[in-house]
Amino acid sequence: MARKTKDEAEKTRDAILDAAERIFHAHGVSRTSLEEIAADAGVTRGAVYWHFKDKAALCEAMVERVFLPHEDMLEKLAAQPSAEPLKDLQKACLHSLSMMAKDKRRRNVVSILTLRCEYVEEMIGIMERRNQCKSRMLFLSEKLFTHARKLKMLAPQWTPRKAAVALQALMSGLISGGLEKRAHFNFVPMGTSCVEAFFKSLRAR
Repeated sequence: MARKTKDEAEKTRDAILDAAERIFHAHGVSRTSLEEIAADAGVTRGAVYWHFKDKAALCEAMVERVFLPHEDMLEKLAAQPSAEPLKDLQKACLHSLSMMAKDKRRRNVVSILTLRCEYVEEMIGIMERRNQCKSRMLFLSEKLFTHARKLKMLAPQWTPRKAAVALQALMSGLISGGLEKRAHFNFVPMGTSCVEAFFKSLRAR
């Protein structure tokens, strides 16, 4: 009986998170009430509060279910660097774009965070997580570019810091443009083509 109750609680929690993702994506975080999420999930308002203390906690739990693009890259970059740091970093970027194209949940959540969420005080925790993640990616990518320079693989016009900043700007722009469905912006093949051209400019002749 206890196992069944636990399983039911998990199903209810997942239903609430699925509903939050749908409603947040359709209407934005600030314009969505917990009552609307409860109705969409087919549960009571009390059930929502039993699992999540407020909207911010619900939003954070929704984010926890996916790897954000920067986090996805971090997983790849955290591995032991090989003798081909530029190739490793390019593969990590292409993998991140590919997963954005394939994974609807990831696209929805990233879209909510970048396009449909006002970072007022109650959402400060999510904003801090995003900023920490970006800072960590900048640090790791600069570390790989530094390794590439030591191996004489990085073109002389690029410093490791300049390359890291440019890469982050490129990836952020490609992802934002793809989520906004702007003309000529897509994760694949345009995103792939842009990343490949960027890394070609980085390589020493």
